[in-house]
Amino acid sequence: MTDPSLQNRYRECVRMLYSIAPSFQRVGVSGYHPGLESMTDFARFLGNPHKSLRTIHIAGTNGKGSVAHMLASALAFRYPGSRVGLYTSPHLVDFRERIRIVCSEKGPDGRHYSEIGQEDVVDFMARCRNFIEERRPSFFEITTAMAFDFFARERVDTAVIETGLGGRLDSTNIIVPELSIITSIGLDHKDILGDTIEQIAREKAGIIKSGVPVVIGALPPEAEAVALETASALGSRLYRSGELCAGDVDPQEIASAADLRSTCQVRNIRTVMTALHVLGAGDVASSPAVLYGLKHAAAVSGLRGRWEKLSAEPEVICDIGHNVQALSETMRQLQAEAAGRHIIMVYGMAGDKDVEAVRGLLPSDARYIFTQAQGSRAMPAGQLRELVDSSRRERGKADAGITDSVAVGSVAEAVDMAMREAGPSNLVFIGGSSYVVAEAIAHLEA
Repeated sequence: MTDPSLQNRYRECVRMLYSIAPSFQRVGVSGYHPGLESMTDFARFLGNPHKSLRTIHIAGTNGKGSVAHMLASALAFRYPGSRVGLYTSPHLVDFRERIRIVCSEKGPDGRHYSEIGQEDVVDFMARCRNFIEERRPSFFEITTAMAFDFFARERVDTAVIETGLGGRLDSTNIIVPELSIITSIGLDHKDILGDTIEQIAREKAGIIKSGVPVVIGALPPEAEAVALETASALGSRLYRSGELCAGDVDPQEIASAADLRSTCQVRNIRTVMTALHVLGAGDVASSPAVLYGLKHAAAVSGLRGRWEKLSAEPEVICDIGHNVQALSETMRQLQAEAAGRHIIMVYGMAGDKDVEAVRGLLPSDARYIFTQAQGSRAMPAGQLRELVDSSRRERGKADAGITDSVAVGSVAEAVDMAMREAGPSNLVFIGGSSYVVAEAIAHLEA
């Protein structure tokens, strides 16, 4: 039974964390602190816990969260009894989702993973409160320091670390990993990382360390050239996704039976399989345990929001993909999944995202319930409605279809409206922002 007093202290710690250091996810660029000096100072204050960890570092425009979860799951099953730390962001429902440990054995709650304990969050904030109030590190620097500290105290066997934004100046980049992975590179966060593929690639390639091998996913030619140049300059062996995997299990075969159902997961599985080879974990074909870990990665590691079915009747699917690269695949999969059924879109975006770039990807003949997540970073639902509907008109659809939209001020209200309207043959899709998806999940599971 959870201690009510501990719950209250934990909630107060999280409130304090957000009040002291607003997150990038909530306030945008003002919550982002590029550079490693502050993070290095914080780590030194804690005794440099990251230096005791065996780490794997993952960056990428899309796919880095899925690859992190799949790799943690596969490693946990490859080495039974091992404990794999997993640090990802953002969280969807509970702050503690960011920091977890994955094991092949199930815990008392029947899960293969456990989040950082409420008591661990409370203890960390108590130990670090004076440092935080005096030095004012960013929200992500605090959570990264918390993850390193927790994993070191728990003596995990390996820690899989996902970058927050970019790579070169990301708070996680104080580690020297055993392997670096760059999953994909596309145009996102252009106001911070640069407005060309090459510029963004240089930021992501900043996680490559001297002599440390790197695995890259399928990258645009100009991005791959940057990765090759960086790896060569640092004496780091570079492996392309799929390399070393000849004769191994076909990634498509794994994906067809996996609990991560998004079509993009085939590429991610190929990247993970390559990483396993580089790490000396062997091939999937010779390890049924690793194959199980890959096929059940979402359940094993607790990954959510990737083409996740939230309801069967009506069928409700959510996905956090929001940039052009991710959304184009998601919308193709949505149309295929709908198979002629009417689609009801619950859709919201962050205000700093490029609506012009993505609005042409959205289905023009769906019913739209535009909405906005909480926080100042969200684009007002009415503004998003105007921008998307104008694109639908430009594509020449009938006015009856164009005007079939409404703007709703809260995600919960939008989800309720969609559920009421959806008959047994309709399909509800929730997306556009991880924060819209997060609020939808929290509302449906309340």
